[in-house]
Amino acid sequence: MGNFFLVPINFFAVLICSVSNMVVGFLWYGPLFGKNWEKLVGFTPEKLAKAKERMKKTYFAMFVSSFITAYTLFHFIWYAASGSVTLFISVKTALWAWIGFVMPISLTKHLFSPDKKPVSILFIETGYHLISLIMMGMIFNFIKQF
Repeated sequence: MGNFFLVPINFFAVLICSVSNMVVGFLWYGPLFGKNWEKLVGFTPEKLAKAKERMKKTYFAMFVSSFITAYTLFHFIWYAASGSVTLFISVKTALWAWIGFVMPISLTKHLFSPDKKPVSILFIETGYHLISLIMMGMIFNFIKQF
């Protein structure tokens, strides 16, 4: 196996990607699609108030999740082209990660949901992940210390 498991992780880039994921989420579920998403998932003023009570824990968990996603995507990109990472390879790898993992899992969840929400919620939620992964791929390319 040689050096297969020795991926030179750029933790600064992973951290920046984690923060960018939070920013994309803030914009996506805020001014861009927030009101529509809240309506589609059935948020009421009471549910929103309850969600705000645990927001610190939610944001912390989201940051940890973002860090894990960025760390994993870094590995995918490295394995796709170790030593010769380009913007095209980074974005392409992010896109394939979305196509292969995010979209099928989200679609399956949507299809078997007992609530039978409109398909537009699937597009909002998976669209966020698509943009976020592509942003991470771009950041990894621009912060090159592979």
